[in-house]
Amino acid sequence: MKELKNKGRQRWRDYICLFVSFLFVLYFGINYKSIIYNSHTLGNGIKILLLAGLWAIGTVLIFVKLEVKEKTGRIINILYVLLSPCFIFLNMEAATFAMGKSFSGLNKSLLLFNICFILILELICIVLTNRIRLGTDICAFICVMFNIANYFVYEFRGTPIIASDIATISTAAEVASSYEIKFNWYHLVTLLLLFDFFMFGRVIKCKPVFSKKKFRLCGIIVMAIISVVGVKQFILTDYLDNHGLKLSLFNPMRSYRTYGSIAGFSRSIHYSILKKPEGYSLEKVEEITSKYESDTVDKTKEHPNVIVVINEAFSDLKDLGDFETNEDYMPFVHGLMNDRNCVSGTTYASIVGGQTANTEYEFLTGNSLAFLPTGAVAFQLFVKDAMPSLVTQLQDEGYMGSTAIHLHRASNYRRDRTYPLLGFKDFYNYDTVTTPIEKLRHYATDAGSYQRIIEDFESYKKDSDDPYLGYVMTVQNHSPFISRGDDNYKQTISLKDMKAEDVETYLSLIKLSDDAFKDLVEYFKNVDEPTVIFMTGDHQPRINDASMNALTKGQYKNWNDEEMMRHRYAIPFVIWANYDIGGQKVEQTSMNYLQTRLMETTGGELTGFQKYQQDLQKEIPVLTGNGYVGSDGKFYELNDETSPYYSLLQDYSILQYNDLVDTKNRDNDFFNLQK
Repeated sequence: MKELKNKGRQRWRDYICLFVSFLFVLYFGINYKSIIYNSHTLGNGIKILLLAGLWAIGTVLIFVKLEVKEKTGRIINILYVLLSPCFIFLNMEAATFAMGKSFSGLNKSLLLFNICFILILELICIVLTNRIRLGTDICAFICVMFNIANYFVYEFRGTPIIASDIATISTAAEVASSYEIKFNWYHLVTLLLLFDFFMFGRVIKCKPVFSKKKFRLCGIIVMAIISVVGVKQFILTDYLDNHGLKLSLFNPMRSYRTYGSIAGFSRSIHYSILKKPEGYSLEKVEEITSKYESDTVDKTKEHPNVIVVINEAFSDLKDLGDFETNEDYMPFVHGLMNDRNCVSGTTYASIVGGQTANTEYEFLTGNSLAFLPTGAVAFQLFVKDAMPSLVTQLQDEGYMGSTAIHLHRASNYRRDRTYPLLGFKDFYNYDTVTTPIEKLRHYATDAGSYQRIIEDFESYKKDSDDPYLGYVMTVQNHSPFISRGDDNYKQTISLKDMKAEDVETYLSLIKLSDDAFKDLVEYFKNVDEPTVIFMTGDHQPRINDASMNALTKGQYKNWNDEEMMRHRYAIPFVIWANYDIGGQKVEQTSMNYLQTRLMETTGGELTGFQKYQQDLQKEIPVLTGNGYVGSDGKFYELNDETSPYYSLLQDYSILQYNDLVDTKNRDNDFFNLQK
């Protein structure tokens, strides 16, 4: 009777495996063109033969049953466990990269690290399930799915998954819903290899690993100890660095390709831990801050209205390389940057393709991502208490309003919680606006966002003559930049002598942003009260690799970190006023300095921190989360202890730690105006 039940279960397992085999055929039939024609250099016939061969191997293995002696079976099981990590490693890397381009800098130690990491994960799964085959299958599934996800994250934002992304998973899920996921030929090969691996495992007879619970418990304890010791000794130390792994902060995908994604991701864990700066003490804080005294609020002084715009993905792609279009895609901003009433120039962001909130954090607080874990989003991980910001500073000067507008989900990057902590009194978002939101490609338009800040401005001005503060975080230009046939979207910008559909879509959106910003400026030109409008982008857009290579004439893939910063992270900014502020060109700066630049332009009082930044900019004019430029014009990595500016960075990190983390001992007199 028991034997009949087992045969019945086996039959149903075979049916399920055959159904999965049929799904591969069905998926390939439906997506034949996107799988075959968009995949690298192999001939189409070879691609089809390889897919057919892999599919046939897995399907045949469904019906294979191996009968061996117990001793032989034990040897096969041991070999299966030991060799599986090698197969899993190669398979998971194939999910993301063309194998010919991978592992160019991988030495034996790092190769062994990747494989040993998988082996430990495999053993953990085996111990927890008490089954060799099931545990190995779970390990293989986790690893391969991780790298398939890694591929799509890279396609969406231009950087792979790093450890700190775990904290942003809800926002990532919200963003991912806007993208169309399509498997390419490499993905199908990877999934077929995984299918073959599963089917091969079914051929092997595997008995429970532990016959008694106490032995299994000992196994779990042993694997827990190995895991803790391994993480402490090999991941949270400089072991990977010492064995040749150089994680590029500007281009982490290059490191993943070179050293393996497991080693790259593991190194990002080390960078994702916020550490107290070396030499931090309240005495050291006092030593630095005592040199700078915050201004006292002058209640008799007149201040201009201030409108701040952080424009989603607003940038000038001419920073990447020369190309021609049928017309100027930002004629108004280009013209404004030469206006007498405009301070303008180039700023450098710490991010590209995503994590908008980090630019907001740098601008609003004056802090830098240089001293936060790589890839961390400050709004989600570190802004837990009320803290000084541009908003609180202007409120101290008598500004009313303090309104933030972001016509998207309020919970993304915890804006609904973080904005109030930074001093905003009102936050109008997708869920709280009472009037219909004008959308383009499913995102609120810039024009609609600006209209709401104008309405808020007019509402406050009915009852008071105090200066107004308004803040707009737009969303219109959010990726992906693909045409979906929306009736309300029209492509107006086209490239000459170049094919890059996503670039044309993006530039057409930038033209609409330019038009909307022109309308905003024209409105405040006619306002009697002095008004200053600040506008910059949060980061450059995610453009696919083929288009990037076309724009840069093939140079993009060869850029070093300095070239990557100067081209890929450059963003224009403008500070315009409806009165004469003296036109000024700023050759280079960074997001953390821009609030100080804005306050200098408005003639407002400065905090001790902003005065400190004025001095710091003379020595370090550009500081990003990936590197910086010194007054000598050279590019430096953040951890370069031989840099002549290293001690200045350490002082800055101490001040930021006091402001952001050691909030109970924050030097409020330094970070706020005196009243």
